[in-house]
Amino acid sequence: MHMSRFFIALLVGLLLMAALSTYARAQVLVSDYNLARILRYDADGSNPTVLISPASGGLDQPHRARIGPDGLLYVASAGSDQILRYNADSGAFIDVFAGSETGLDYPVDFLFRPDGYLYVSSQSSNAIIRYNATTGALDTGWIAQDASISAPSGIAFDNAGNLYVSGRFSYNLARFDAATGTHQLTFGDVPFALGLALLPDGRLLVASGYGNTVETFANPDSAAPVQSTLVTGLDFPVGIEIDPLTGELLVANYGDGSISRHALADGSSLADFADGGLLSGPNYFTILTTAAVPEPSTTAALFGGVTLLATFLLRRRST
Repeated sequence: MHMSRFFIALLVGLLLMAALSTYARAQVLVSDYNLARILRYDADGSNPTVLISPASGGLDQPHRARIGPDGLLYVASAGSDQILRYNADSGAFIDVFAGSETGLDYPVDFLFRPDGYLYVSSQSSNAIIRYNATTGALDTGWIAQDASISAPSGIAFDNAGNLYVSGRFSYNLARFDAATGTHQLTFGDVPFALGLALLPDGRLLVASGYGNTVETFANPDSAAPVQSTLVTGLDFPVGIEIDPLTGELLVANYGDGSISRHALADGSSLADFADGGLLSGPNYFTILTTAAVPEPSTTAALFGGVTLLATFLLRRRST
């Protein structure tokens, strides 16, 4: 009996160690707008390094950066009207994935979706457009736009098939049918609406650049979303993300160069992720955890541990 308990405890410990080592390798990629570069931080805000050097590959006014399904780093280069690709480890420039010749005009935010498309907010053309995530071909049969939304910036999708878009110059948000691009609703009063984030409970968060707040909308999929203020006292907030490791809200403050932390329950300020001494105009940023794409050694450890534990428990049950 004692050996059984020891064996189970050992396996659980190994699984926890594998998971913790995965979290220790988490990274945060920050677009440093004014210096035209991408910085990489550890998950706790330490060890900042320059991943993509200023203007590498023609990078100009960088906004969103994300890892694509091919493992490469994609960056919205708004100033050059392009989505650029880089080696995610070294930061070396690879190629241009999409550009103005395929419809881009000041790309800001983008998301890869399981349907095989890359969705991009093309701010200066007042539209969300999409590309084949493998070939880079523009889908000319799909577009999301409406006269009520000016300068679309942040984008987010919920699990019910809704696309949410923030209007930078129209000071509002819009909801579209993600499958067809059909406009459903325009709502909210958000001065200089920028980055978006969806919470597990369904609430939608949006950064108000001119209001220096983070606003929240309850029931954004309804006919009348309810707006309230979650965070105040910011300095031109742009990008917002929920840290999957801590559950805290991170906000990129373009004005003072910091990335602030806040409690999600009440918006109260916590210790800064980055104090602004290194960044000059941070806007959009992305939190990467290797839990999403674990290293082979981590995958092997987790799979092996689970297999051993399951086998052991089955043998105990059969005896």
